[in-house]
Amino acid sequence: MFHYHIQTIKYQAILSAASAVVLFILFRIYFFYRPDPDALLISSLASGACFVLQFVVQTGFAIRNYRLLRNQLQTIDLYIKTLSAGKLSARIRTGSGGSMSRIEQSLNDLADKMDHQVKSLQRLVDENTEMNARIRSEAVTEERQRLARDLHDAVSQQLFALSMLASAAVKMIHSHPDKAAENLTDISDIARKAQGEMRALLLHLRPVRLNNESISDGLSRLIRELDGKTPIHFEASIEKVSGMTKGVENNLFRLSQEALSNALRHSEATKVQLGLREDDGSVVLSIYDNGRGFSPDQEKIASYGLKTMRERAEEIGGSYQLTTHQGEGTSIHLRVPIHGRRAE
Repeated sequence: MFHYHIQTIKYQAILSAASAVVLFILFRIYFFYRPDPDALLISSLASGACFVLQFVVQTGFAIRNYRLLRNQLQTIDLYIKTLSAGKLSARIRTGSGGSMSRIEQSLNDLADKMDHQVKSLQRLVDENTEMNARIRSEAVTEERQRLARDLHDAVSQQLFALSMLASAAVKMIHSHPDKAAENLTDISDIARKAQGEMRALLLHLRPVRLNNESISDGLSRLIRELDGKTPIHFEASIEKVSGMTKGVENNLFRLSQEALSNALRHSEATKVQLGLREDDGSVVLSIYDNGRGFSPDQEKIASYGLKTMRERAEEIGGSYQLTTHQGEGTSIHLRVPIHGRRAE
């Protein structure tokens, strides 16, 4: 733009100087052929007139170019404000000449790139939305399949056993009352187990979430809810632990849900103990039940819940330890370093 302005002024100066020289030569020729005593005075006046004319002409061209440059800058300023307002489809008309045309074309090229980037961002947002919807749909489908397997493997078989035992008890209640009483006892035990299975499944279907609260408050609320709805006695020792990120707290909470669900479904426990504390820069979570336990060799074929807990622990960099023996209950111990705490 400035280069264009300097070139214009240079052309104006050359034109004005040429005009002055031409007028001066004409005056000289005129007075050469027509001698006059006052020729020197007239010649000086003519030279002064030439320089005045040069100044007037140059000033006129400068004013004209200033107005032209101002209008062009106003047009560019208005176009930039239009782009800033989000109207990326607008384009400025080129053809002003010189460097100004290159600036206008550069602005149009910039608008093309901005418009292309916005379209790309919108396409990425749409793709992410579709991908998230697909992931949620797949997660829901997987969870439904898991619940269907659990219902078929446990609750449906228990209900079938209840139906068979109830039918047998009805038939033997008069002829073999002792056997009918045994069947009724079995019915009571199976019904209790089925009730525990259903409570555990409902714990997954309607999970308690950490709604802007700490892991300590969330676990306390979860224990109170379960203690009032199950025959199991819960003991909790939950300390306030600060410095954990939300991701670590959410994973710890879901891991606790999974462990309590397993205790409700499989352990046949009468007491569950849950502890949360801080120890040497780590958060320690422990869950113990006094149920029937299982052989350590069976961990390889253990439930889906145990596999999920181990994966959740590894995701947050924790060490996971499962201790169990046949008839001696099950203990889960988890230690996770606290990296989210700010330096004191």
